[in-house]
Amino acid sequence: MKIIKWALLALLGTVIATLLAIKLIYGMGKPYPDVSTPPLRSDAAPAITLPLPPGMVAAGPQGRIFFTYHPFHRPQDHTEHLIFEWTPGGAVPLAPELAAQLHGVFGITVDRQNRLWVVRPGAMEGRPTQVLAIDIDNGQIAFEHTFPDGMGGFAQDLRVSADGRYVYLADTGLLRFTDAALLVLDTQTKEVRKVLEGHETIAPQNWVMRRTDGSAYRLGYGLVSFQVGVDGLELSEDGDWLIYAAMSHDSVYRVPTALLTNFDSRPEDIENAIEKLGPAPMSDGIALTPAGAVILTDVENGGLAVLEDGRLQTLVALDGVDWADSVTVAPNGDIWFTDSRLTDLLDPFGNPASAEVMKQSAPYAIYRIPAGNTAE
Repeated sequence: MKIIKWALLALLGTVIATLLAIKLIYGMGKPYPDVSTPPLRSDAAPAITLPLPPGMVAAGPQGRIFFTYHPFHRPQDHTEHLIFEWTPGGAVPLAPELAAQLHGVFGITVDRQNRLWVVRPGAMEGRPTQVLAIDIDNGQIAFEHTFPDGMGGFAQDLRVSADGRYVYLADTGLLRFTDAALLVLDTQTKEVRKVLEGHETIAPQNWVMRRTDGSAYRLGYGLVSFQVGVDGLELSEDGDWLIYAAMSHDSVYRVPTALLTNFDSRPEDIENAIEKLGPAPMSDGIALTPAGAVILTDVENGGLAVLEDGRLQTLVALDGVDWADSVTVAPNGDIWFTDSRLTDLLDPFGNPASAEVMKQSAPYAIYRIPAGNTAE
């Protein structure tokens, strides 16, 4: 009996030591400074109400608006269709016959060839990551590529070059357990390269994110701080720059696309060409206004921030927004953004709420800010 007792005590000690090590390595961090300012706009309002939390929103070149349900909430348990176009008559499923192939879609974007590109990161579902392009006029798959096992497992956002040849993806990594990176896919050759893996502009910094209620956002009952690498991406209007930001990071950066798409360019050349654009909130999605200002979601303060000429200001802040997730700017200048309700509805281990709780917490919203200057 003594042997069993000592064995159990030794096991308990090992477990406690392991949990303490995880806490010290992955569960610490400083509170991120509050970078919010008085909002420039007060006219953001729900434009689309939904029965499930939205994930991504994207505007096409002709002003068509597309959106998804957020995969963290396992919407496939509640509905058949996960990707929609918003029309005057309401939400219409995009490519309904492909519904079974579109589980787990994260980032979406519309290119100039009228194709909706989606990324399905594989790590969370135990499969390879996949990139698809759907013709938005006929609902057919126009391009499909599956990455090798282990590559791009946490790719959560993407953008496509004007000619439709190159796809840029942000692989956030798994919190701070695995390195974040940018991926570049050549759709003609099917070659893919990983760049800036673990680079200081890509990796999460050691900040503790606030929930909108002011509490620290940690997982596993405080064991692991929610710290995420590169997530938001956007291309400059001329396509010469890829703009990016890590979610848990204090700055926004850009890097020349010419170096990213030259698969013979050296890592040091890419690193040396990075330019800092300015400060950032704890952000998820990124978009650009017609004037070139950078719009970032502000997940701590329930709204959007705008970075212009190196100055960061709050664009909108709404008390009811839990997690400002994705943002897009339509051709007419309207700004759309989603509230995916991540901290509100996910449990401490990232599991989705029950169907009953999801129903009780409805409706969910996609917000719109009418076209105009960033300041009223």
